[in-house]
Amino acid sequence: MMMVELRTSLDAEPGQVALARHLVSGYVREQGHDEEDVAVLLVSELVTNAILHGRGPLELRARATGDSLRVEVHDADPRTAPTLSTDVGPTDDGGRGLQLVDILADRWGWAESPAGKVVWFELDS
Repeated sequence: MMMVELRTSLDAEPGQVALARHLVSGYVREQGHDEEDVAVLLVSELVTNAILHGRGPLELRARATGDSLRVEVHDADPRTAPTLSTDVGPTDDGGRGLQLVDILADRWGWAESPAGKVVWFELDS
């Protein structure tokens, strides 16, 4: 099977989260990867965080290689590092997104990039 990468630009607006979920879902199915539901949930979190805490334009990338899937969300704000909240209470409205990523992804991280930053996760099948 030829390795194909998903790569698309997204606007920094809430409606793009659903588009990112749809694109990743289709890509994961096409590539025959086992973790479609987890990938869709985690890409929702990363795109939402990029919209809320980063700066557009955004770019979504996904690449399945062998038994691993890597999903990246790029944004144009290198100054806002993702932070794993550890003191989120039961009545807090947010702060759990990266906790989900940390629990469900096999690996995740972030780095500065030439255009800003990239936040990524990897899932093994």
